[in-house]
Amino acid sequence: MIQAGSRLLCLCVAAMTLCSSAKAGVWGVDPLLGITADYATNPALLFVQQSSQTNEALLLDAPMSYNADDFKFLASPSFRVGDSKGYSSVTSDYEHLNLKGEFDTERDVLTATAILDRDSSLYQDYLTNGTAGVQRDSAIGDVNWDRFLTERVDFNTDLNWMQVKYGEAVGVETLVDYKYTSITPALSWVTSERNKITFIASVGRYDSLDGTTESRNGNLQGGFVRQLSEIYSLTAAAGYTRALNRLDTSEQFLVFTPNGPEIVAIPIKEESSQNGTIYSINLARHGERLSLNATASRQLVPSGFAYLSRQEAFEMQGTYTYSDRWSFGADARYLKAQDAELEGQVVDRVLNFFTLSASWLWTEHWTVKLSASRVTEKFQSPDVRLVSNEVALTWSRQFSHVNFQ
Repeated sequence: MIQAGSRLLCLCVAAMTLCSSAKAGVWGVDPLLGITADYATNPALLFVQQSSQTNEALLLDAPMSYNADDFKFLASPSFRVGDSKGYSSVTSDYEHLNLKGEFDTERDVLTATAILDRDSSLYQDYLTNGTAGVQRDSAIGDVNWDRFLTERVDFNTDLNWMQVKYGEAVGVETLVDYKYTSITPALSWVTSERNKITFIASVGRYDSLDGTTESRNGNLQGGFVRQLSEIYSLTAAAGYTRALNRLDTSEQFLVFTPNGPEIVAIPIKEESSQNGTIYSINLARHGERLSLNATASRQLVPSGFAYLSRQEAFEMQGTYTYSDRWSFGADARYLKAQDAELEGQVVDRVLNFFTLSASWLWTEHWTVKLSASRVTEKFQSPDVRLVSNEVALTWSRQFSHVNFQ
């Protein structure tokens, strides 16, 4: 497998070569440089004593954009170089590259996205794999086609592919390398100025890279979008999902042969299914100073375990702009997950996450951000409750936008 650094370089060169022929557009870059310091009492959520850590890291972001009349392109490389060489810290090293191209016509919008990441599973998705804290290499490709059939009817198709590989864990390994492919067609109908009805279907396939497990899933959902007022909007969808799971394993038997008793491994295929309702609800408020976003969902999602994980998630986010220089934020999350392991067991976990943040625009280009967080994770069997408190300080400089004609 090509190393992450080489892949990032190859994609950057390919993207720039692809767009160099477009002479009518404008290139631009918005570089950002920062440093961050973090203290956490138990960053990897491990059941050990004296697990607190203090870490520092250097941040570098350099989003580059290209805009033409009917074509847009965005390349967003970002890096973090920390003093912690492992992946059990929230300030461990990472390399991210997001590439996105969009082509617009009168009735069609075609978007292609490619993402390459090397980071920590802990940093990438704290609430999904908080107990892991190992290296995570992921590659994602997504193609989205939006077709306006009439002024009120819109057809959308999304094709997504991802592959995730994890590093060697310290202790018991719970995460499985996997790939997941899905296609999601959707039809929406604008019934009035404030209302829109949606119909969504999706099929996907989840495979562990060692070929041990497989999960094929499909779902149907119906939903609506309601503009409640100028600043409030409601989006909701609900439906039914079904997943067919397969586990290839072996069992040892004592067999008597002419040469004497021998132990023989017999291949065994175990099959199971996951059925149930799924839903997603979002209530949003977008004001000049105060913005709120409340979401609730139940889904089957790929998350690095034997099969798709059933997750019920609730989140409340809010930002408040106090003045031209001061802004505040809050984020509260609740996640209830059922994760299937290779041995056939199902692990039930409940996670709670809460964070408060304050940002101060010191000068036109310098920003100071202070945040405090608390995360708890509880396993039902065995009965274990893990807690981590965290404080982080980030000092960053946003450089002026640079245009390249």
